[in-house]
Amino acid sequence: MPFLLKIFKALNSNQRPGEIAAGASFALLLGLLPGGNLLWIALFALTFFLKVNLAVQMALLVFFKLLAPAVDPLLHLFGYAILTFPPLYFFFTWIQNAPLLAFTRLNNTLVTGGFAAGLLLWLPSFVFFRFLIRRYREGFLRMIQNTKLYRAFMKLPLVVKFQKAARAVSHLPGRNR
Repeated sequence: MPFLLKIFKALNSNQRPGEIAAGASFALLLGLLPGGNLLWIALFALTFFLKVNLAVQMALLVFFKLLAPAVDPLLHLFGYAILTFPPLYFFFTWIQNAPLLAFTRLNNTLVTGGFAAGLLLWLPSFVFFRFLIRRYREGFLRMIQNTKLYRAFMKLPLVVKFQKAARAVSHLPGRNR
């Protein structure tokens, strides 16, 4: 349940849709890639240096990791096709024999298939998630804001105080948004 709250908080914040969509796309990439290898750790660490919404990424990573076993047979076939593709044979042999790169486990069909599928799906999923976020903000959110229940809730004294406090904090020096 806290994961859903983080997602809704990000969707309703003033954060750019691209940052939220990038977090969701990285969650898909990491969700398809089996954990416990250097490649997964490196990609996970990379997201901390990029401008992505980490709350959405973590929440959706749990979701995609739970769905990953359902697509493992397809990822295995895809990885097997890549690993047995003759022009790439020497590349994967070199990776397996390299001192540190062997820990990426790219010789595993699930790792190679998950990584390739995640890379191929990253841009389409980014565009799709960004579209969904914009549609949500333009349509569904405005529909909720126009309801009598929402307007009555926003007039509650406690909510008004929280809004004033949030506005005061957002104008403090040192904030980059």
